[in-house]
Amino acid sequence: MPRSLLKPVLFFDFDNTLMQGDILDEVIEKYSPNEAWRDWEDAWAKGHLPARDCLRLQVENMRVSRERLFGDLTRVRIDPAFVPLIRHILRSNGIDGIPIFANDLRFLANDRLAASFPFYDPACDRSANAKARHLVPYRANRIIFAGDGHSDLDAALAADVVFAKCALANELDARGVAFYPFDALEPVLAYLETVEDPLREPAAWAAEPDEGR
Repeated sequence: MPRSLLKPVLFFDFDNTLMQGDILDEVIEKYSPNEAWRDWEDAWAKGHLPARDCLRLQVENMRVSRERLFGDLTRVRIDPAFVPLIRHILRSNGIDGIPIFANDLRFLANDRLAASFPFYDPACDRSANAKARHLVPYRANRIIFAGDGHSDLDAALAADVVFAKCALANELDARGVAFYPFDALEPVLAYLETVEDPLREPAAWAAEPDEGR
């Protein structure tokens, strides 16, 4: 069967894709006591530092209490198109639980933090969370992926349909890989309504909160 006729499954990056802005970068900048995080960020972006090491150094360098960090998270706003997008998908699936694949964060004494990376794969060192690995169980489906950053490249290359912006769009364009550009999630919803509905194929979906790398 052609892959275009397979039942679709939809994966989302989180920072700057499902939500408006990049909360991880914002809190790292806000709670870092020095500018070292910028050097690590630059080294990662240039491919000189694995994503896991970059993120671990940045997180361990931060100083913030659990209460203050969680207070910041209350202002996070999800893309307004996400609710109708999910209603569109759930309407034909009856899904109760949503798979989430994320890194872990522990709060230590003296406002120190520690990160761990249960989904790290040395073969995908541009990301601390090997997103392409999460797509493997769904190869029997047509995989739709939406993302924005360097850490989304492996997953985008493994997907059948890609929505991309920012650094991910630039990388795919440089490689000659086809994708749908987007700024907010309306084009993803429109794609499902205009392409998937006529095929009468219910879509599964999964959310991937991004660790920012």
